[in-house]
Amino acid sequence: MFSIGEKVEFLLTNPFSTPVGQRIERATSGLSRSEDWGMIMEICDIINETEDGPRDAVKAIKKRIVGSKNFGEIMSALTVLEACVKNCGHRFHVLVTSQDFVEGVLVRCILPKYNPPTALHERVLSLIQVKSHRCTAVF
Repeated sequence: MFSIGEKVEFLLTNPFSTPVGQRIERATSGLSRSEDWGMIMEICDIINETEDGPRDAVKAIKKRIVGSKNFGEIMSALTVLEACVKNCGHRFHVLVTSQDFVEGVLVRCILPKYNPPTALHERVLSLIQVKSHRCTAVF
């Protein structure tokens, strides 16, 4: 999914600086107590309607899941990811079904060394099932 140059860019740039990244940052903020479905659907619209939307969204979601130690932010990012899988097209699906994303983001966040809560395990496994069902139907 990411070349070496893109990995370096990911480390050096702020994925929350793009329009979709800003919305993902707000939608997954640990300060929010409930999902902002209007914002989440706006994220899906940007992903579907812009050239860089899918790539920028995946970077921001990855940053929120891998870069956060806040359980609420991670769970919110998984909610956004699930909504995007259900409402976005092929360009987004290609990115989130890559081995790099599944292993580097989803599987990584439930590794025992991070001592994740059971609810996070269950959510990630559920999301992987949803992703594989939705994305194989698209292909």
